[in-house]
Amino acid sequence: MATSGGRPTPTREEGETAGVDLPAAFPAVAVFDGSTRAALYERWLPEAVTVRRVESLSTGPTAVDEAVAVALVRHELPGDKRSVIARLIDEHGPHCRTVVTTTKHSPVADEHLDGDACLSSPVDREALREAVSTQIGMATYGLLLARYYEATARLTSREVELGARDCDGDDRLDELRGVVSDLGARVRTLQKRLSADQARAVLNEIAPPEFERRRAERPAGQAKYRPESCSDCGRDWNVNPDGSRAGYDHLGAFVWECTDCGAVHDRSSAAHRRVARRR
Repeated sequence: MATSGGRPTPTREEGETAGVDLPAAFPAVAVFDGSTRAALYERWLPEAVTVRRVESLSTGPTAVDEAVAVALVRHELPGDKRSVIARLIDEHGPHCRTVVTTTKHSPVADEHLDGDACLSSPVDREALREAVSTQIGMATYGLLLARYYEATARLTSREVELGARDCDGDDRLDELRGVVSDLGARVRTLQKRLSADQARAVLNEIAPPEFERRRAERPAGQAKYRPESCSDCGRDWNVNPDGSRAGYDHLGAFVWECTDCGAVHDRSSAAHRRVARRR
């Protein structure tokens, strides 16, 4: 996995045109699982991955940023702490994907986190590296794809700005064309390493279907992928008149059941399968 290593973060002006390099220190993995477990994960993961040990949630806002590709979160942490972690990821980790770890011997559904994968006990080196590497690949693909869209939009705007005039010799236009070409090549290369379902899942997260609510439109605390209402009976899942929990049960990653009519809404795919290691 290519990383930015020690390259400095580009300035705003440089980022508007260059926009090709990944964030400095990417891909980083934030571990919300205690210092001992974090030290073990640091030994198991590839050297190219920067492991951030989050000792206290008070340091969370500084531990989670655009360089974090994966957050490893232990399911056995108290629910209020997992809710705080989910909010930190949502607010500060724009490219972050979540892997839930559990001491249970089968995958779990976490009602506080939209987990992209789950590692159940026993978590060994092979399982950890496979799960994290897959999520890093998807995070990187999403980041490059988003930048490709942004660069394409800037290129189109520049072409419209120049209009019918001769575009030859326009340095900014040439630079933008180079960026779009470079990003397009990198996106296509990385896409070949992902399954069709994984690539599609990332694409839907960047440009969700019409029925998905974008981040800025979601009520505070609403999960990224949860539907607004039951697709069968129409029960509103955002509010409850009496202030109690809205009418759904979170059965697993991307799976919800309506408590009114029992209909199951499943947005899971092969890209979201949990990873279970049994002996």
